[in-house]
Amino acid sequence: MISNIISLTLKKLDKSSETRNEFLMMPFSDFYKKLTSEVHYKNKFYAVLFFRRAEGSVVIDNREFALDVNRFFFINYNQVYSFKCSESNEGDVIFFTKSFYNHVYTGNKMIRSDTALRNVSPFISPKSDNLFDINRTFLELHNEYQSKRKSKKEILCLLLKVLMLKYIRNSSKKNVIDRSVDHKKKLVDDFNDLVNVHYKELKTTSKYADQLNINSSYLNTLVKEFLDITAGQVIKNRVILEAERLLLHTSLSIIEISYELGFNDNSHFGKYFKSVKGISPNNFRIAHVNIRF
Repeated sequence: MISNIISLTLKKLDKSSETRNEFLMMPFSDFYKKLTSEVHYKNKFYAVLFFRRAEGSVVIDNREFALDVNRFFFINYNQVYSFKCSESNEGDVIFFTKSFYNHVYTGNKMIRSDTALRNVSPFISPKSDNLFDINRTFLELHNEYQSKRKSKKEILCLLLKVLMLKYIRNSSKKNVIDRSVDHKKKLVDDFNDLVNVHYKELKTTSKYADQLNINSSYLNTLVKEFLDITAGQVIKNRVILEAERLLLHTSLSIIEISYELGFNDNSHFGKYFKSVKGISPNNFRIAHVNIRF
């Protein structure tokens, strides 16, 4: 059965915390009780989940991952997810916004949320020594969160940066930390940010190049250099990702999805989707809605 996608904000999750609009910690069981079975959710914040006792799985976009003891998960902004598990699972969840993560500016662009957290691995299972290390930071965050001491927000922000750096260090995507921060890379990052905001209405490289005040040929060269795909493919990949989310996690018709994604007609959307996936949107939905990866 295809469910609707429900957007979550921190305010919806908790109305008592002093940092409820930016940062929130709670036991996983409390979080899970707030969710509705068979419903898919999309966060307007980042989420880190840690399990000490776990059975079942979490589906993030179109991939299913087993929940396991001492396993951490990261859910990015706008990713669609649902759980197939029990309230008896034990663990903790941290929720935080981009603005909170960037509350303390360290001068290091590699640990800003729009760079370091863009392509974080969906989960990590640290080895024993690393697990102890990352757990220690997790506990420090929890203790600071429960306190009412001076500079609480600033300390939480800095500890959160440490936690995410340790998370990335324990993942297979270590290159997320080791990125160039020169002007060319910034242009590519800015291009990615623009695509995430405007992919529904802007689908050509030239439109984004105009917003960046460079020509489309130069933008394409930069994107190819850093991402190994063309700028046009970046745009198309973002559109297709959202199309997959809507096809798999909502009951919207193909026509409704085509208009939601900025296409003037259903036929154009169908050809666009098939050029990437090799299958029509409707057949993709039929083939995948009951399959977990």
